[in-house]
Formats: sequence, structure tokens, C-alpha cells
Amino acid sequence: MEIQMIGHASIFVKTEDCGILMDPVLWDPHQEGLFDVCPKREVIYERLPHYEFLIISHKHQDHFDLRTLAYLPKDVDVFIPKDPLIEKCLRQLGYRKIHPLKEFSEVKLGKTIICTTRSENRVPEFGVVFADAGATFWNQVDTIVRPTVIDFLLERFSRIDFLLATWQHLMELNYQMNRPLSFPFDEYGKLLNNISLIKPGAMAPGANGFKYINGSSWLNRVVFPVAREQFCSDAVKVCPSLNGSVFTLDPGDVLQISSGRPHFYSGASNFVRMVRDDRDELDFLPVKIGDDLRDHNPDNEPLESIRRAIFEELEVGLPAFLDKQKSAFSEHRRWGVIYQLEVVFPDGHEKWFVDFSEETPKVQTGRNPKANFVTLITASGLFGLITGRKAWDYVMLGGYYRRYNKVYAVTPLGILQPDASLLIDLLELRFPYLQLLESFLSSETEKWLKFYFSSEPANCKMALAQA
Repeated sequence: MEIQMIGHASIFVKTEDCGILMDPVLWDPHQEGLFDVCPKREVIYERLPHYEFLIISHKHQDHFDLRTLAYLPKDVDVFIPKDPLIEKCLRQLGYRKIHPLKEFSEVKLGKTIICTTRSENRVPEFGVVFADAGATFWNQVDTIVRPTVIDFLLERFSRIDFLLATWQHLMELNYQMNRPLSFPFDEYGKLLNNISLIKPGAMAPGANGFKYINGSSWLNRVVFPVAREQFCSDAVKVCPSLNGSVFTLDPGDVLQISSGRPHFYSGASNFVRMVRDDRDELDFLPVKIGDDLRDHNPDNEPLESIRRAIFEELEVGLPAFLDKQKSAFSEHRRWGVIYQLEVVFPDGHEKWFVDFSEETPKVQTGRNPKANFVTLITASGLFGLITGRKAWDYVMLGGYYRRYNKVYAVTPLGILQPDASLLIDLLELRFPYLQLLESFLSSETEKWLKFYFSSEPANCKMALAQA
């Protein structure tokens, strides 16, 4: 069996008997112009392999793309859920061999079995198990799966050799509907628990390889709470037998399964290729929407002075602090905090991170996609903390500082969360609130004493009049 990743939920499956195209979306943008497949891809339409079956999992437009379906041949058998709207549209496009299927329906062609699986979602939809003599592959698509479904499939097929897993609890309407933007620990825990029950031979994150574009691009910060790298790491924790058998299928990648064993070929597709890995645009950070954090440098400090002080702190001061104050980070180590710091300068931004799961945590430049504790601060605000010219009240109350964390631990008992009060921001440990406030107030006292009680008579008279 061979699976080619076209992008997002679109895949091409080749069994020993037939070719199957599932949820094809061949053009970007799609979903009424809202989405692009991510990572960015190129599809060479005329090279699309021959197939006998077309499968549509449900009617959401990132799976049911009418432009693509109008382009494709109409003489194939089409399997759909029992959804009159899907059938109506397909018939209008010219498809005639349409087969609405119930959950757990089976279609056989030679040694190939196509079995639909149940979903608890409100829309009519199904996942699909593909099985031939050499492999059993379950594409969960967007389905919500209960353990009873897993029990049924394992009894029917005995083993899932490859799982294209539901992995992302989309938070598409939370911001617009004034719902919580905190990390969905319970829902994510259920997805991981399903993997521990299935115990697949190999696995990859499934659908949810898209991004919002243009005027909707701000939603990328609030819709996708899980980084792909984090999910792959968590999956191995709940199912250790997956170690070495978790793959990330990008557009153009091919996975072959023979005798139950997976073989991965990056970019091997003849008709799809990845153009650019732009997944960094999907980093979940709800504190980075609305009015973006900007540095207006209100005190007009020389930018070069700000930059020099910050780079010296992050390249010398903070590393020395990490080395000397190891006991201060016991909770960070215990929970495997990956701390991401983004400093917003008037002319751009810079990123650093510290991975406390490493034996010797150190300050490193750049983005870490598995970061679970993220701090944003303006350069002028951080400069004020470094120099003691500002206190924490200034950066916090002034809106020059934002942070978000999704720290958790995956255990056999489910997802555990730390006591948030024990996980202190690295900057707060480096520049303690009371110490900084004392220093700042002392400096302010001296400043105003000099101003009001200097030798200038006008200042003395003003001070006495105000008293």
C-alpha cells in the first residue's frame, strides 16, 4: 500500500487492487478564499495518477472542494456519507456513480477493503480504513472517535499498521464567540488516549495542514493550539512503541507499507511538491492578536543602545544567571518548560529560547516550535528592566508585555498541569519584582529631590506651593 500526501486532508492511496483519491483539494486558496494548504505546495494537475474510487469524508469545503471536483473525471465510483447536499452537488457536476455509505460499511475489490468509521461530530462524516494483503491504514480525517470504535476496528482488523491521526482540537470560533483561549487540555488528552488504545505500527498527524490567509490570517494565532512537533513527541510518550515510526507527511511525501512495515520517502510524489515550510505562521499565541505588540520607544532611547544592552543581557547576563541559579528553575526542569522569548524592536523582532528539558539549559537564538511558555516584550521595556530605569508595573500595566503558557505533562493517567504560580517567567526570575521596584523607586526619589530641591528658586517655590 502507498499513501501520497497531496496536502491538508487530500491524499492518494494505492492498494494492490486500485487507486483511491480522498478529499481532493488541488487549488489554493480554497474554502471560499480563506485557506491555503500549509506547508505551501505546488500541484501538477495533469500528472494526477489514475484512480478508480473517489472518497469524500464530509461536506466542509476544505474536504469537499467544488472547483477540484468539477475538474476531475466524472466516471468513477464516489463514496460519500449519507448527506443529501453532497450528493446533490456531485450530481450537478456530472457524477453519476455515487454511493452514500453508513458507518462501518465495507466495500471490497479483490483483496482491498474500504471500511467507513463512525464520528461523533454533528455533520454527517466518516473516517476510512483501507486494508489489503500487505497493510491496514486508518485515515481518521476530522472524526471524533470514541474508544468503542477503536475496540470494534481492532477486533475487525486486529492491527492498524498506519494511522493518519486526528490531532488538532481546532478553536475556530472561540475568539469570535468570546470563548476561552486557554489550551484545550481535556480534549487534547482524549486524542492522545486514542493513540494509546490503537497502538498503531506507525503514525502521522492527519488533516489540519492549512492556514488562514489575507484578512483572516490573524486567526492562525488562535485556531491551532498544538504544534505538529509537539503532537509527534506526545504520541511517543503515550505509545512508546511508536518511537522511530512517527512521520510528518508534507505535500509531496510518500509512505509505503509492505508486510506491515512503513517506508518513508520525502518529496517522492510525481505530481505534488512542497514549495516552502511556512508552518511558523501557525504558532498558537492568543496574546499576539488584535493590536499587535509594537515598540514606539516612548523615551526615545538610541536604538543602538537598546539593541546592545539586550544582546549583551541575552548572550552574557542571562546565560550566567541560568548557570548560577539552577535551583530557581527546578519546576521548569520538572515540567520540561521550553521558554520562548520574543523581543519586539521598533524595526523588527528577535527570538531566543531556553529548553529546560535539556541537561544543561542554554540561551539559543531563533524559534522553537515546541515552545510551551512564550513571552513577548518590547525592546524599550526590556531595556528599562535591564538598566533599572523601569519597573515591572510599567511593562505589564502599560501593555508592553504579554505571555502565554501551555505547559503540561503526558502520563498514563492523562494530561497533568502544573501549579501555574510555581512556573515563573524567566525574566521575572532574572529581574525580581520587588528588587526592581526598590531600585526604581530609589532612583525616582533621587531624581525628584534633585528637581524640586535644586538651587533653582523657581523649582523650590513650586514644590512649596504644591505642598
